[in-house]
Amino acid sequence: MWSEISKLIGANPITTLVIIIAGTSTIWMYKEFKEMINQNNKAKINNINEKIRVYSQLQASTAGLLHDKGHRELKLSLINKIGDFSPFLSEDVRRVVMDYHRYGDPAYLETMLAFIEVDMRKLEEDKKRLSEYDSSTDVEGFIKRLSDPFKPIMMIWLLLWFLLLGYIKYQSQDTWYSKLFVGSFLTSIFVSAIAILAVITLIKSNVRDKGRTYKWFLFGYIILSPVLIFIYEGLSILSLVTQIVSFYLLIRIQKNKKNMIITFD
Repeated sequence: MWSEISKLIGANPITTLVIIIAGTSTIWMYKEFKEMINQNNKAKINNINEKIRVYSQLQASTAGLLHDKGHRELKLSLINKIGDFSPFLSEDVRRVVMDYHRYGDPAYLETMLAFIEVDMRKLEEDKKRLSEYDSSTDVEGFIKRLSDPFKPIMMIWLLLWFLLLGYIKYQSQDTWYSKLFVGSFLTSIFVSAIAILAVITLIKSNVRDKGRTYKWFLFGYIILSPVLIFIYEGLSILSLVTQIVSFYLLIRIQKNKKNMIITFD
C-alpha cells in the first residue's frame, strides 16, 4: 500500500506540492496555536490574580464601612476604590454600585458583598482550572494539552474545504438563479455553523438569563433552517432570510436584557 501511495505522489507533482504545503502549514499552525493557548492561559491567570486583589480590597473596604456606616472617610475611600476598580468588576457588582450611588442605601453594600463573594469563588475556581492545565502530569491532561491546538486547525481546514467545495458547486451552475440558490444555501449552512459554535460557547460558559427559552428556540431555528433546503432548493433564500431575522432578534434580546438586582434586607 505504501509503495502505491509513494508512486502516486511521485507521479503527481501537484499532489506532492499540496501535501507539502498542507503538512507544513499544519505544523506551523500547531506551533502558533500552542503558543497562543499558553500565552492566553498565562494572561488569564494574571488577570484573575488582579481581579482577586481588587475584589479583596473592595471587600475589606465595604465590610469596614458596614461596621461603621457613619464614617465619612471610609465612605469616600470606598467610592474612590470603586471608581478605580470599575474595569475589573462584574456587571452585577457595577449595577449594585450604581444603585448605591443613586440611593445611598447601605443595604446595597451587603448585596455588593454577596456578589463579590460569588465572583471570588468563581475566580478561584477558574484560577485552579487554568493552573492545573499547565501543571497537570496525568495522561488526560497531557492528551488535552497535545490535542487542544488541533481544534482551531481542524476548523480552519474544514472551512477551507467547505469554501472550495462551495466554489466548485457554485461555478458548476448554468443559470443565475441556480447560482443564487446555491449561494444562499452555502451561506445558510455557514450561518448555521456559526450558531452551533455560539451555542457550544454558551453551554460552556453556563450562561443563564431571562428569556432563555426564547433564545434557545431562535438558536435552534437558525441551526435547523438549512433543513428546509433539502425539502425544496427554492427555500434557500427563505432559510437565509429567516436566519438573519433570528440573529437580529437575538441581538435585540441581548440589548434589552435587564438584570434584576436583589437587596438583602
